[in-house]
Amino acid sequence: MAALRRILVVDDSPTIRRVVSQVLRQAGYDVATADDADAGIQEARAVKPDLILLDFVMPGMNGYQFVKRLDAEDVS
Repeated sequence: MAALRRILVVDDSPTIRRVVSQVLRQAGYDVATADDADAGIQEARAVKPDLILLDFVMPGMNGYQFVKRLDAEDVS
């Protein structure tokens, strides 16, 4: 099994994105961020993360809708 290295953090709160990203980077992970679900989909396409940490309550598209769309687009 490959090591988990690249993590995408999707959250509409700048504070949460900053804190979570900082902790993950200090732990040695490569971190990408997005401030809403649409940007998160685009970032997932671009960086192909090993893990996505996702806020489930976001304006526009919520976390459940994000996962359904990501799955439908087969972004992997």
